[in-house]
Amino acid sequence: MTKEAEDIAQLRADCALANKFWGRIFSALGAVTYREKGLEAAQKLWVMLLRQHQQGFYHQGLCKLGIRDDEPPAVKAAKYHYLTNQIGGLDMEYVEESPKKVWIRYVAPMWTYAGVTMLAIPGALRREIFTAWHPRNGAMMGNTRLGWVSTKFIMESEWCDEGYFIEYDHDLAPGEEFRFEPAMHTPEADPAKAPRLDPEAWPEARRLKATRNWSREYVKTTVECLYGLFGQQVTYFLFAQVMRGIAIQFTHELKTDIGVQGRDAKAVAEFLFRLQKACGQDVTMTESDGVYRLASRTFLPFEKEVSDEIRAAMFEFPAMAAHLINGRISLRRVANEVGETWEIRDEGRWLL
Repeated sequence: MTKEAEDIAQLRADCALANKFWGRIFSALGAVTYREKGLEAAQKLWVMLLRQHQQGFYHQGLCKLGIRDDEPPAVKAAKYHYLTNQIGGLDMEYVEESPKKVWIRYVAPMWTYAGVTMLAIPGALRREIFTAWHPRNGAMMGNTRLGWVSTKFIMESEWCDEGYFIEYDHDLAPGEEFRFEPAMHTPEADPAKAPRLDPEAWPEARRLKATRNWSREYVKTTVECLYGLFGQQVTYFLFAQVMRGIAIQFTHELKTDIGVQGRDAKAVAEFLFRLQKACGQDVTMTESDGVYRLASRTFLPFEKEVSDEIRAAMFEFPAMAAHLINGRISLRRVANEVGETWEIRDEGRWLL
């Protein structure tokens, strides 16, 4: 295998791992908010984070995806959602019924609430989610005639989340941009007619990195929205609950994905190191007298100065992961001027 082939194979593995990790954290932030704060709080969180994300990325996204200015508004909006969510790893379908009516489908299984979690989240939340972004595409493009119609929801036992963008022949009054219209039979999608990214502008390496960044950015935006809704202390609590829970539920799966075997201190250190590297963190690993040290200089998904409380919340994942792998392994977090170091050692006795 050539060096180039080895590099792209490693990038595929790293980005798939990171997308799973960040994606589960993003999903858990919404689920834990629902658990701790209720449906109304979860709805507010989703609306805030989707609108904030749209405001920050929609216009530049249209350009980056190669969507032309002269395309019909319904086509532009549908292409944006189809392509960006495909980049994020979602299974999507696209049906261009006419230049003014274009369908998109988010095909099961649900990416956001994977597994049986989907069964515990009420359909009212999914309906609210679809009021947050899709009906606002027209306003973002300066078009007062573009609306969104939802026809199916996975959380209401349908086979997909489905709807269509439609450009009406009249301006829409406030509130008319969204409506729900159940549909028993809808057009079949032809994958050959779906939009595609320009392979020259979007080589595989760029697509892989974009997938990793897509889920990571949603984690960052969600935490920022939690600050806005509940303040710092509640956000720290919710984030810590998420990181601890993700470790409990997914440590063994992630360890298998990475290919780390064994249960000793070295295995714990290698697992955490390779997960951090796959997620794009600036981290190094050293060993001295049986103590493994992971020195981190970044705290992605956060790119600026990170509070010690957020660092502590993030540390709940490695601390719990170590417990799950071996109850004799301890982790100690030591902050410094450029980042922090995790010290991993076998204490020679049961700690739990």
